[in-house]
Amino acid sequence: MTGSPGPRFRAAGCTASASGRRTRCPRPRSAGRIPRVFGKLAWMAVETMIARQLTYFAAREKDSDRRCDIEAGMAKLLAARVAWSNADNALQVHGGNGYAHEYPISRVLCDARILNIFEGAAEIQAHVVGRGLLSRRMEGRN
Repeated sequence: MTGSPGPRFRAAGCTASASGRRTRCPRPRSAGRIPRVFGKLAWMAVETMIARQLTYFAAREKDSDRRCDIEAGMAKLLAARVAWSNADNALQVHGGNGYAHEYPISRVLCDARILNIFEGAAEIQAHVVGRGLLSRRMEGRN
C-alpha cells in the first residue's frame, strides 16, 4: 500500500511499526513511574502526619488531665478532611479501577465519606472548635 508507514502489528498491547518504533502503548505503568503521583503521595503523607500529630497532642493533653475539647475537635475535623482528601487522591491514582468493588480503594472512599457523618458533620465540628476558641479568648487563655 503506497504512503503507509509500513506494516503494523500488535504485540503485548502496544501498537508498533515494522521498524520497531512504538507509537503508543496502552499498558498500565507502575505508579512510581508517573511524576504526578509523587506529589499526591507526598501531600497524602504530610497531611496524614499533621492530623496524627494533632491527635497525639490532644491525647497528651487528656492524659495530663487538662481540658482538650478544642484540640480533640480540631483533630477530628482535620482527620476527617484528610481521610477524604487522601481517599480522593488514591482514587485518582487508581483511575477508573478505583470505583471497582474488587479494589480496596472503593471501600476506603466510602469509609472516608461516612467518617464525617459518624464523627459529626464537619460544620458541627467547626462550630464546636470555633465556639471553644472564642470562649478561651473571652477567658483570657490562648
